[in-house]
Amino acid sequence: MSAPLSWILAAVGGATVGLGLWYALRTRLRYVIGKTSLRVVLGKTTVRRVPYDEIRRIRKPRHTPSWRLTENWRNGFFDHHRVLILERNRGWFPWFVITPARRYEFRSQLRDAMARHGVVTQDDDTPQDDDRVD
Repeated sequence: MSAPLSWILAAVGGATVGLGLWYALRTRLRYVIGKTSLRVVLGKTTVRRVPYDEIRRIRKPRHTPSWRLTENWRNGFFDHHRVLILERNRGWFPWFVITPARRYEFRSQLRDAMARHGVVTQDDDTPQDDDRVD
């Protein structure tokens, strides 16, 4: 027994509207560096806030972490060349994934804002204590 044509058209129309809404919302996310936290903003509304105290490390991905362990806040499609991963101290998901337009510039601005707030991160390009030669 087949479904009436109106049900099929309604399902296809609903799926199309849902995909369009998902695409529109995903491409409108912005990242704002505040005084005490990194904010993910949609329009004028903050949808996610990560305090600087929670960020342990800022890095680009050398390998893709398991997506079950990431909090994914990407703002585009086919943006693997812009990914930054913020490793966090606490929370359900240890990795916070963002895709700023200029990731190295954004990383240095975020690191500077965190330093002004008094938080030091373990970045890829900063030497660790056991890497230093005196």
